[in-house]
Parts: sequence; C-alpha cells; structure tokens
Amino acid sequence: MTHSKTHRLMKYTTMTHSKTHRLMLPLGLAALAFPGLTAGGCGSLDPSCDQSIGARIEAFSSAVDALIATSTKLKSTVGGSCVAIATDLGQKNVPDLSNTDDADFDTKLQAACTLANQGIDAELQAGAKLSLEVIGGQCTIAASAQFDCEANCTVTGTCDAGGLEVRCEPGELSGSCEAKCTGECTVTSGSVECSGGCSGTCAGTCNGACAVKDNNGKCAGKCEGTCTGQCTGTCEVVPPTATCSGSCKGGCSVDYKAPTCEGKLTPPMCDLDADCQAGCSAEAQLSAECTPPVIKVTVTGGVSGNLGTTLEKNLPALYSAAVDQGPAVIEAAADVATKGVDAAGAAVATLACVATYGADLVSRFDTSISASVSVSVSIQASASVSTKAGAGG
Repeated sequence: MTHSKTHRLMKYTTMTHSKTHRLMLPLGLAALAFPGLTAGGCGSLDPSCDQSIGARIEAFSSAVDALIATSTKLKSTVGGSCVAIATDLGQKNVPDLSNTDDADFDTKLQAACTLANQGIDAELQAGAKLSLEVIGGQCTIAASAQFDCEANCTVTGTCDAGGLEVRCEPGELSGSCEAKCTGECTVTSGSVECSGGCSGTCAGTCNGACAVKDNNGKCAGKCEGTCTGQCTGTCEVVPPTATCSGSCKGGCSVDYKAPTCEGKLTPPMCDLDADCQAGCSAEAQLSAECTPPVIKVTVTGGVSGNLGTTLEKNLPALYSAAVDQGPAVIEAAADVATKGVDAAGAAVATLACVATYGADLVSRFDTSISASVSVSVSIQASASVSTKAGAGG
C-alpha cells in the first residue's frame, strides 16, 4: 500500500459530508425557483432567447447525462463487488442487486457492502492477516467531450482553447513515453528500470522496507522505499531518468504518445461564458475513463480460505471508485448543481427561455438529485469496504 494512495483515500473520506451538503442545498433551492414553469421541451434555440443562456443550459443538460451514466455504472460496479465479497465470505441474506432501476437499490447496496464488511471483519477476528499491494489505477478525463462542449460557450467570436498538453493541470499529463520518463512510471506487468522511490516489487537494491530478499541480500519482493533496479509497481523516477514500459506521468523527454489527463483541464484563455464552461468541465470529469489498479493480496490465517481470492478480484473496482474516481465525481456533481441553478436563474428571467427550456429544466433537476444521491451512496460504500480491507491504511 503506497503512502500517496493511502493519503488520497483518507482525504476523500473526510470530505464526503461537506460535499454532500454543498450538492443538495442548491438543488433544493432550484426546486423552489421554478414552481410555475410551463411545458416547452428542449428544442432549437428560440431567436429571442439569448444564445449564451441556451449554451449554458445545453452544457448543464449534457453534464446531467454524464452524471446519470456515472451513477448507473457505479451502482452496478460497486453493488456487484460488494455482493460478490459478501457471498464469497459466507454472509447470509445478501440482497439481489441485478436491477439498478430498483427504487430501493441504494438501500440494498448499502446493506450488501455492510455484509461485505462484516465478512471481512469475521476473517480478521478469526486471525486473518492481510497484506495488500496496490499497483496502478487511474482515471483520465473525457477531454474531447470538454473541448466540443466549450466550442459552444464562446461569448465573442472564435476561441483557440489550446490542446490537452497545454491545459492539463501540471503534473497530471500521462501517456506512453518512448524516451526517458522524468516523472512517475507505473507498470502492472513486466518491469521498469528504476532509480527512485519504488512502491511495488523491486528486483534490485531497495533502500527502504523490502518484504523479501534473495540470498545476496537484494530485494526480491515488495519494496516501499528507494529502488535501484527493476521495479514492478509505481516508480517515482529521479535523475538519471529511466525508460518506462508502462504509463509515464509527470514528464517525458519527448512528446507523449496518446496523452491523457488525470486531473482537470485549466480554463482556456478565452472569453467563454463561465457557467457554460463549468458545465463542460463537469461533463468531462463525470465521463472519465477509469482503469482499476491491480491489487495483490497476501492472506495468512482466517477461516474461509476465500478472503485473498475475493479481494483480489473485487477490491480493485471498489478502490477505484473510492480513491481514483470518487473525489472528482463528488466535486463535479456539486458543480452540476451549482451551475445548473445559475443557468436556470438566467433562463427564468426571459419568457422565451422559459417556454423553450422550462419543463425540461425541472425534469433535469429532479433527475440530477436522484443521480447525485446514488453517486454519493455508491462512493461512500466503496470507501468503507476499501478501508475495512486495509486499502485505506
């Protein structure tokens, strides 16, 4: 378990409560703001409805679509993982979570994850000892979706928003590096020549804590420290730089091949409508593609014999939801609510906008409320099981 991963999970679990209230407050106010909106439907922009207002609402609508899709995916992934762990560890009365449209799904998901925690607890109380090694795992935002969305947010004329390499938050650009990696190299198979801090399996000299050593005293197992040699895991590369056979993050001596961004895109240096641009950013965060980490589990003791197998299979998805995806999704969902209210406030001031977007806005707010609640339930449940298993430190 690397220090950085532990820190990220602990940071998330402490922020959940405040983020939830930040999300629900503007949505509640929004419901009060539109008691008399009449039917209209979301069609082409009415000439007398300001185009910038329409762009804000369209960006909000797309972000809600992404929120719904993320909510459905999280419910299925987290629910399925908790059910599998609970079942494998012999828990009784595990709920059926095969239908994500079930009105009681969130309650059943919480119950399934509680049973998974109880199953892990029973193993630990029976003397099981767990050792976890987390390798890799990342979420890359849907940058192209954000670029396309922002094209409709311009206030004056055209805008050169800049490419991914320019706008990705510093240190968050990653990809295949065909030369020297000067940042962090993560490999889940094979190995990388490492001259820096390794949190993984080191086959060379480890100047930190090494779980296994060969007959010559060299590290031949898990290393949490400085590694000089072959590292399978996360290698924080320091000069002299190293070639990277996996994903390089933080710096490459040549242009990245197929670059992606693991953080946010900074706002473009253009005159864009701020609410519209925020909606585009939220859509990109919510539509992120996430690759779960590889989690190697070593178990000694216990009673069922299934603990290591079920955690290696099902814990990566839970850990990814809680650590890699959770904080960004919670923040983006809050932004959807806040900026949606701002856009709707502007729309309600113009009768033509009310006629065009009114009923659709009310429906969108109602939908986003339920999706946001489900997202919060799924992420909190995944965090609880990840922590119970020891992936939270």
